[in-house]
Amino acid sequence: MKKWLWLTTLSIVLIGIFSVMELGPKYFGKSYLETSEFKEEYNHFINRLIVLELDPPTAATEFTVTADEIEEYRTRYGTLAQQVQSIQDQYNPDIEEARENENDSLVEILSAERDGKIDEIRNNFADDEAVREKIQEEKFRAERVAINGILNDEANFNSHYSYYVYDLINTETGENFTKGVLNSRPFFEKEYTDAVPLQANNEELFYTNYNNTEMYLPESNAEFSGTVQIDRELLAASDNGASIIQHTTVKNVLYLLGALAIAGIVLLFTRLRFEQDAYLKMPFYFKWQSWPFEVKGGLLLFTAMFALPFGLVNTLSVLESVYVNDVSYFILQTLKYFLLTLLFFVLTVLQIIWIFSHYKNAEKIMEEFKSSYLLRSLQMARFAFLKKSIGVQMLILLVVVFFWGFGTLLVMIEFAAIIIWIPATLFIGLPVLLMMINRFGYLNILMDSTRAIADGSLNEQIPVRGKSPLAQHATHLNRLKEGVRLSVSEQAKSERLKTELITNVSHDLRTPLTSIITYTDLMKTPELSTEDRLMYAEILDRKSQRLKTLIEDLFEVSKMASGNMELHRQRVDFSQLKMQAFAEHAEDISSSGLDFRISTPEQPVYIMADGQKWWRVLDNLILNAIKYALPGTRVYASLKEINGQAEFVMKNVTRFELGENTDELFERFKRGDVARQTEGSGLGLAIAQSIVDLHGGTMKIEVDGDLFKVTVLLPIG
Repeated sequence: MKKWLWLTTLSIVLIGIFSVMELGPKYFGKSYLETSEFKEEYNHFINRLIVLELDPPTAATEFTVTADEIEEYRTRYGTLAQQVQSIQDQYNPDIEEARENENDSLVEILSAERDGKIDEIRNNFADDEAVREKIQEEKFRAERVAINGILNDEANFNSHYSYYVYDLINTETGENFTKGVLNSRPFFEKEYTDAVPLQANNEELFYTNYNNTEMYLPESNAEFSGTVQIDRELLAASDNGASIIQHTTVKNVLYLLGALAIAGIVLLFTRLRFEQDAYLKMPFYFKWQSWPFEVKGGLLLFTAMFALPFGLVNTLSVLESVYVNDVSYFILQTLKYFLLTLLFFVLTVLQIIWIFSHYKNAEKIMEEFKSSYLLRSLQMARFAFLKKSIGVQMLILLVVVFFWGFGTLLVMIEFAAIIIWIPATLFIGLPVLLMMINRFGYLNILMDSTRAIADGSLNEQIPVRGKSPLAQHATHLNRLKEGVRLSVSEQAKSERLKTELITNVSHDLRTPLTSIITYTDLMKTPELSTEDRLMYAEILDRKSQRLKTLIEDLFEVSKMASGNMELHRQRVDFSQLKMQAFAEHAEDISSSGLDFRISTPEQPVYIMADGQKWWRVLDNLILNAIKYALPGTRVYASLKEINGQAEFVMKNVTRFELGENTDELFERFKRGDVARQTEGSGLGLAIAQSIVDLHGGTMKIEVDGDLFKVTVLLPIG
C-alpha cells in the first residue's frame, strides 16, 4: 500500500508543478482586470463606443480621385474598341432578330440603348471630369454602405456591453454623453482628463470594398474627458460576469494544486521514502521484463503522452472553461480529467522506475535491442530491394495508393477535381491495382504449389509466367521439386541396394562358413580314412581362404568409403604397372579360354599414384574380366594419353546378362552373376571405384548389349 501512496503523491506533485508552470504566470498575483482578455475587451468597447455613440462617422462631401483611378475606370472592361465591340455583340443579334420580325419599335428601342451606351463609353475616354464624378459617386455609395453597416450594430453593442456606465464630455464641443449612474464602488473605473483624454486607439478601422480594394473610413479625432465604470451589479447580471468567476476559480484551483505539490514534496522527503525493492517485487514486473524492447518503450511513450500533452493539457483546458450556470457539471468534468491524468502519471512513473532498474547499463539495452522486432524489421527492410524490381513495384504501389487516396479526398472537397481523378484512376490507378492483384494471385499459386511439394506431390509442374522475380522463383521451385524427386528416387534405390547388400553379405559369408562347419564335423568322425581327412582339410583350407578374402575385401572397401585410407603418391609408369599386372595373371588368363588383346603406348605414361593401390585397381579389373567374360571371346585392354589424361580401357563380352543399370555394378557385393555361382565377392569394382576416386580420377562403365566396357581416367603426373 505504501508504494502506491508514494506513486500517487509523486504524481500529484508533478501535476501541481506542471500546472503552476503552465498557468501560474497568467493567474498568480493578477486580478481579472489585469488580464489580457479584459484589456482587449475594454479597448474594443472604447473603439465601438466612439464610433457608435460619441463621434459616429459622417459621409464625406467629396473624395480625391487620382489620374490612375480615372485610367483604371476607363479600361476596367478593356480598351475603347473592345468595349464598343462588346456592346455591339450584346445588342446586334437582338436588333437583327427584331428587324426580321418587322418589329420596328423594338429595333428603335434597342438601337437607342446600344448607341447610348456606346456614346457613354466614348465620353469616358474623352472627358476626365465626367469620369471623376462617376468615381466619386461610387466611393460615396460605398462609404454609405460602410457607415450604415457600422451604425446597424448599435443595438448589439448596447446589449453586449450593458454593464458599462459612463459620463463623458467632448473637450472640443462640450457635448455631454452619459449612460447609467456612476457609483462609489464600481468593479472597474477609469478617469480621463484634458491632459489624458479618451480617444480612438487605431486598433479598429472600418472599411468597405470599392472596386475590390479596401477603402478605409476616416477615424475619429475627437477627444473626451470624464469617467468610464463597470457597474458591479450589472456585471454580475450579465453573461460576461462568468469571466470574472472563471478567473477567480482557476486561480484558486492553481493555489490548491501548488499547495498540494508543496505538501507532497514535504511528505516525500520525510514520511514517504522511496523503496525500490517494493516495485521490483511486484508480480507484473516479472511479466513486464519478458516483453519485447519496443513494447516497453511504446507503452512508456503512450502513458507519458496521455499524462502530459493530452491528459494534463486537457485537464487545464477544462479548468479554464468554467461553466458558471452548472457548477456541479464543471466539478465532475474537472475531477474526471484530473483522476485520469493522475492514473497515467502513476503508470508513467512506475514504468520509469522499472526501466531504470532493468536497464542498468548500455549492454543490457543493446542486448534487447538486437533481439527486438524493430531491429529485425529494419534489417529485413534492407532486403526489400534485394530484388530491385520487387522493391520498385512496392514503391510504385505505395505512391499510387497514396495519391489515389489523396485524389479521392480532394474530389470530396472540390468536386471539380474529378476531371483529373477519373483519367488518373482509369489509366494509372486501376492498371496498377490489377497488376498487383495479378502478382498476388500468382504468389498464392506459388505458395499453394510449395505446400503441395511439402506434402509430397512432386509430379505437377509449377506454371512459369513471364520473367518477373516470381517467375524466377517458380523456376527455382521446379528445380527444387525435381531435385527432391530425384532424391526420393535415389533414397528408394539406396534402401533397395542396402537390403540387397545385407542379403548378399549374408549369403557370401554363410556359404564358406557353412562348408567349414560341415567339414569340421566330418573330420571328427573316428573311422574317417586318412585320404578323406586330407581331402577335407584341403576343402577347409580353401573355404577359409575364401572367407578371409571376403572379410578383407569388405574391410578394405569400408575403410576407403570412410575416408580413412592413406595414399603414398609417387610418380609411376602406368604402362609398366599394367604389364606387370597382366603378367601376374598370365596363368589365369591362359586357363580362362579368353583371348586378351593388350595395347600399350610406345612412350611411358606417368601418373602420380600410390603404386600398390593402383595395382589393386588393375588386378580387380583383370580378375573381373576373367570371371565374367564369355569364354572363347576376346578381351581388349588399351592405355593411351588423351588431353593430359591417362585413359585405360578394358572391353569384353559378358558371360551373364547385365541389363541397363550399370551404376549398380559399383555397389558393394553387386555381381553380374545374379545367381552368385561364381567365386567373386562382388567387391572388386566397388574397391576399384573407391581407389580411383581417392586419386581424383574417374571410372565409368558402359554396356552395349553384351559388350562390357570399363574406362579409367587419371591426370598425368
